[in-house]
Amino acid sequence: MSEEDDPRSLDEAIPGQRLTTAQGTVYRVRRDYPVGHHYGGWPLEQARGVPGSTLAALARDDGLSSLTLDQVCFLDTETTGLAGGTGTYVFLVGVGAFSGDFFRVDQFFMEDFDQEPALIATLAEFLEGFRGVVSFNGKAFDLPLLETRFILSRRRSPLGGRPHLDLLASARRLWGARLESCRLVALEEAILGETRVGDIPGYLVPEFYFRYLRTKDPEIVRPIFEHNRQDVLSLLALAGRAAHRYEAFLEDPPRESGVPSLDLFGLARLYSALGRHEPSVRCYLACLDAGPPDHIEARAGLECVRSLRRLGRTPEAIRLCEKLADGPPHRLWALVELAKDLEHRVRDYARALSVVDRALGLLDTGGAIPPDLSSALLWRRGRLAGKLAASG
Repeated sequence: MSEEDDPRSLDEAIPGQRLTTAQGTVYRVRRDYPVGHHYGGWPLEQARGVPGSTLAALARDDGLSSLTLDQVCFLDTETTGLAGGTGTYVFLVGVGAFSGDFFRVDQFFMEDFDQEPALIATLAEFLEGFRGVVSFNGKAFDLPLLETRFILSRRRSPLGGRPHLDLLASARRLWGARLESCRLVALEEAILGETRVGDIPGYLVPEFYFRYLRTKDPEIVRPIFEHNRQDVLSLLALAGRAAHRYEAFLEDPPRESGVPSLDLFGLARLYSALGRHEPSVRCYLACLDAGPPDHIEARAGLECVRSLRRLGRTPEAIRLCEKLADGPPHRLWALVELAKDLEHRVRDYARALSVVDRALGLLDTGGAIPPDLSSALLWRRGRLAGKLAASG
């Protein structure tokens, strides 16, 4: 190989700094983005003021309730394999965090396997200062893998026990009903409006790193650094967008309009799981008004009726059942729920009996009704007839 063919050094190709520890050196690349920098259509600083209550709700982790996004780190790893286990090394760790008027992304790179002790020592000190962590699938992959590397190095993981917002779980709750995939790249395109150009696919990252170890050509790992950095920026933007969506329907009227029906359904279910039944009802009703697919309409209607009952709004639950009972193919469940309310809450036995007879009439239309439901309707009809007779 001639002198002209020699690859550039890592410092020239990817400017950074070698940090010295008692265990050796580790390569760090730092990039600062002004908080006004736009990613996903919004400035980065928009996520900064998200309240801890919203983070806790998205994560289903009350430990985040006292934090904001400028007190946590956004973490993404690149590894030598996707299966995990003790044979999988973490060779690049991207950590994003707010620092003054900037969002700073630090990337810690292991130039060879013998630098792992230095990488672990550096991370142990660097990550100690954060009170929480945001990741994407980090609960299942990144953090357990990092914890394994810390254990093998006989160190305590600095993020162990820290409150954790895993955006994969949040994304599935908010957008999973609409999107075919909740992979980070798919969410970037569908939710953030960002399309990566020339990005390295995640499954090729290990292969590229092993090629770098053989050749020491830094151009091979340059795309990995870009991929990792963009992942970290996406974490921040996606956290901000998820928080905005969660907060939108907490108020009446909602802050956001034109939300797809399937997104409204996912948000309503999240509110309901958290015991937030008022915003849950708002979302379910908005979902029904937006014309969801048939199978979603039935689920949204039923859950909305249940939420209205929990709020003591029986007349509204009855009106919703009456409205939804008028149109097939979902009228059967609505008739059953309507009969329940009329019998147990309104005590209008005659009207309840009429509704049950209407539901039983569907048996003659050729509709597929489960035998257990048919038996339940007949049993309810007999009970209502007995109540009517007893009341004279």
